[in-house]
Amino acid sequence: MHPDDGANNPLEYLVDSERLRARNASLLSIFEKHVDPSDSILEIGCNAGRNLHALWNAGYQNLSAVEISTNAIDIMSRFLPEVRKNTKITIGAIEDIIKGIPSTRHDVIFTMAVLVHLPYESDWIFKEIARRAKKKIIIFECEAQSEHSPRHFPRKYKRLFQLCKRPQIDQVWPVPGLPKSYVCRVFGPRPGDD
Repeated sequence: MHPDDGANNPLEYLVDSERLRARNASLLSIFEKHVDPSDSILEIGCNAGRNLHALWNAGYQNLSAVEISTNAIDIMSRFLPEVRKNTKITIGAIEDIIKGIPSTRHDVIFTMAVLVHLPYESDWIFKEIARRAKKKIIIFECEAQSEHSPRHFPRKYKRLFQLCKRPQIDQVWPVPGLPKSYVCRVFGPRPGDD
């Protein structure tokens, strides 16, 4: 699969820039607070693996991912071979894959600037994510309606996941390294599941 990456060229995620270093620091700060290094982690939309690389180097090594772009995974294989070799990656659209992922297989499911690209008719996906994360859901996503475009579908994620019985337990805004329209939200287990 080679979706139109538009401005999301996978190689750009591997460039060492101040903005991307700040994103990594934001990710690691949330993970250090909420995720055990032994937890099984699924990233939805890993692109070329920058987030996975940061997590791997920080000691989170039970990693899986879903990515729609074979081009991005080829780039990961070339530039981050250790991460690629040690990450279970499924290639395809999350809408086609999520129902095949066993419930409670992953302790943590996370996304960074991915859910905002799902069209509104894919809102059913949030219930599936909520069903499959044993401990936590961590999202770094755009929520500003002013960002709506043919490629961006902002939502009120707190409300969506709370409807799935996943209480919000942390929030960071603004998120260093991301535009001000992005919020980091952490959702805990369903009441009675912890």
